[in-house]
Amino acid sequence: MLVPVTSEKRRRFGVIGVVVGAIVLIFGVLVAHFTNLPVTDSVGRAIYPSIPRCAFFEHDANACWVLPTIGQLTAVLGSQILIVAIVFGWIFDRPLTWARATVGAFLFTLEVMILFGIVPNQWLALTQGTLEWTPQRIAFTFPKWLVLNNTVKISFGALKDLVVAGYTTTALVAILIGAYRYQEWGKRRGQPRPATTSAYGRPLVRGGGR
Repeated sequence: MLVPVTSEKRRRFGVIGVVVGAIVLIFGVLVAHFTNLPVTDSVGRAIYPSIPRCAFFEHDANACWVLPTIGQLTAVLGSQILIVAIVFGWIFDRPLTWARATVGAFLFTLEVMILFGIVPNQWLALTQGTLEWTPQRIAFTFPKWLVLNNTVKISFGALKDLVVAGYTTTALVAILIGAYRYQEWGKRRGQPRPATTSAYGRPLVRGGGR
């Protein structure tokens, strides 16, 4: 049996989620910023030598992108916790007002910008710039027996575009399905429940008609 969540509990969960999300977001932004700084300035002086950057991957100098990317992913996770906490604590399953509708529309717009703007942009910046996923570099070749003895190669450039296309399509479908299911849930919730007892307090029994 599900225990209904009171408004006070929702608000408490919302406050905790906002605090946790903000901390994770700020931590991720700081990690992404400071680990992406150059090791030395224009005159050769060390910049924040205590912060690990490329020196953290002494065996692979090309892995300098790992820590900034981890910071970016952490920041995205924090933003999602923050948005969900606000929606759950103050908007979801509450009477719709102009203020809540405005905040909800702003959060939805922000979420769409993160999912379809920031995330794909950072992926393309990483693969096109740092990792050099160009059409000239071959990612893998299909076995000839699988393609009628032909030579079919997939470049890193094509792989990069396939990942972006698959991600954006999946995110768009998920948003549409989620919005539809939430709308249907709201319709069902607004309908009165069928009576189980009569006006005299007796349980109603459905009779079989002939």
